[in-house]
Amino acid sequence: MKLLFLLPLSLVPVLGAPGCRLEGKTTEDIQKAIDTCSANGGGVVSVEAGAYTITTIWLKQNVELRLDPGAKLLLDQDPSHWSAVGPGPRALIRARGVKNVALTGSGVVDGQARYVWAPVRTQDTEIAEEAEIARKAGVEMSRYYREGVQTYLLIFEDVENLRIEGVRLLNSPLWTIRTQDCDQVWIRGIYLYTSPEKGVNGDGIDLVSTSNVVISDSIIVAGDDAICLKTTSLGRNSQKPVKPTENVVVNNCILSSSSTPLMIGTETLADIRHVLFSNIVIRDSNKAFGINVQDGATVSDVRFTNVTFELNRRHWNWWGSAEMMKLVLKKRTPESKLGKIENIVVDGVQGAARGTSLVSGHAEQPLKDITISNVRVRMLPEDRPDRRMTHGMVFERIDGLRLQNVEVEWTPGSRPEGAETMVLRDVKTTAASGAR
Repeated sequence: MKLLFLLPLSLVPVLGAPGCRLEGKTTEDIQKAIDTCSANGGGVVSVEAGAYTITTIWLKQNVELRLDPGAKLLLDQDPSHWSAVGPGPRALIRARGVKNVALTGSGVVDGQARYVWAPVRTQDTEIAEEAEIARKAGVEMSRYYREGVQTYLLIFEDVENLRIEGVRLLNSPLWTIRTQDCDQVWIRGIYLYTSPEKGVNGDGIDLVSTSNVVISDSIIVAGDDAICLKTTSLGRNSQKPVKPTENVVVNNCILSSSSTPLMIGTETLADIRHVLFSNIVIRDSNKAFGINVQDGATVSDVRFTNVTFELNRRHWNWWGSAEMMKLVLKKRTPESKLGKIENIVVDGVQGAARGTSLVSGHAEQPLKDITISNVRVRMLPEDRPDRRMTHGMVFERIDGLRLQNVEVEWTPGSRPEGAETMVLRDVKTTAASGAR
C-alpha cells in the first residue's frame, strides 16, 4: 500500500526521486511521509485504501493528511505499543505549535473503543441527586466504564489555521476532537460517532480555549457531549494563563447525544463569549443545550437559534433528564471563584421534551439579561422508572428575564401532580409576552 505526498508545484521533485513516493503501512511510514513533506515546504500526504493500525502520528507545518476512500487509520489497542509514545495526553493524530494543517478526505479514523458493564465504582457529585432517585426507584446501579488503551482520537494544540473536512471519526475512547489554544479552525462535512449507550467521555468536538471557529454541515452521534466549549489548560501548559474561547459559529448540523448536543462548560477558567448555534437538528438526545459555569469565568453573548429537538431519557449515569435546556451558575468547590452568565438568547426553538428546563443563577450572583423567545415545547410522559420531572420550566435568580411567545404543551399523561407550566423565583425585571 502506498503513501503519496503531493508538494506545491514549485517544490515537486523529479518523478521517481527519493522521497516522492513512500511504501508502507506502519506508524513510522506515515510519520516519515509527513516529516518529509513538511521539510520540503508542505503539501498533501495521501493515505491510500487499506487498514493501518497505528499509534500516534504528528501533523507538521503546512501538511494536509488526506484519507482516500477506503483508507482506515485504526488505533492500536495493544498497550505495549504505546509505551514509547511518552507522557501526557495521548491521541491517534496530534499537532502542536504549527500552522496550516488539515485532516481531509472520505476515509475513516477509528479508535476501536472498549467498554465493560460493571457496578458503579464512584459517586458523580454532579448527578448525585439523580443517582439517588434511580436507586430508590429500584434501577440497577451499574453502568459502562472505559477499558483498553485510553486516548483521544485527535488533539490539536496551539495550531493556527486548522481544517478538518469530510472524514469519518469513529469510536474514540476519550474525546474525539480536542482543539486546545487554537486559532482559525474550520470543521466541515464530517461524520462522527461514539456509542450512545457505552461512550462514556466519548465527546464529539471539544473547543478548549480556542478562537475563531466555524463548525458546519456535519453529523455527530456522541455518547457524551456532541459539541462542547470549555476553557482550561492541557498538560504541559498548566502554568500558562488560560485563554478564552470566543467567536464560534456552529451551523447546519444534525446532532445526537446521551448528554448535551450543544454544551458550554463545565471547565470555565477563562471567558467564553460571542457564540452562535444556529440551524441545528437534535434527535434522540438527553438534553438539547446547556451552560454550566463552575470555575469563575463569564459566559456571555451566546445565541441558540433555529433549533428543532427530540429528547429521550438515557440511563441514569448520563447528565441530563431530557430537558430542553439547563443554564446554571455554580461553584465547583466552596473556594472557587464565582463566575457570570449574561446576555443569552434562545430564539426559534421547538421540540419534544421529557424533563424540567432550568435556568438558575447563584445565590450570590444572578444571571443577567436572559431572553427566551419563540419557543414551543411539547412535554411527553416520562418513560423511565426513576422519574425526575417537577415542572415545565423553572427560572430562578435572574436579573433581566424576557419571555416572548413561549409555549409549553402538556400531552396526556405527561404532567406530574402539582407541576406548574412555568415557575419564577427571585426574578427581577421580567418582561413577558405571549408566555403560557
